[in-house]
Amino acid sequence: MTADADFREPHLRRGDFLGAFAVLRRDTPGDERILMVQNERVVRGVPTRTWDLPGGQLEPGELALDGLRRELAEETGLVVRGAPRFLFVQEGERTRAGVRQHAWRSFFFAVDDWDGEPRPHGEVLACAWLARAELERELTAPYHDSFLAWLRDGGTWFASGWHD
Repeated sequence: MTADADFREPHLRRGDFLGAFAVLRRDTPGDERILMVQNERVVRGVPTRTWDLPGGQLEPGELALDGLRRELAEETGLVVRGAPRFLFVQEGERTRAGVRQHAWRSFFFAVDDWDGEPRPHGEVLACAWLARAELERELTAPYHDSFLAWLRDGGTWFASGWHD
């Protein structure tokens, strides 16, 4: 798989990005882990393997929770049970060489109940349950700033920027 500088789905590249992402936790006493998926991205002009939350771009007319369920199944094979809980929204802009490429709005939801074990599907290279210390070390892409801030401090709205 070759990383593309524009991570949006090819048929959705004319507009801004609207996405939904899942936060799945696996807790044992003293060991909280969050499900991450590995993708290839172009970050700061360099093809990079990065860990991301499962989720992605909504299709035209698709509701956020429907897209969340679809993306989670497509990327990991997991089936959401019950109602995901809203956590926060991230809004930002992507620029390249100082030129605005698009804006994005991503909605993040807690998924507390699911069927299956995560397995990589589609463009996903790997799935892993990462501990908080691993997340702080591994999540270095510009768009990770909001999730890391939410983990540290909570909150419901975050502004971000991805400038290559």
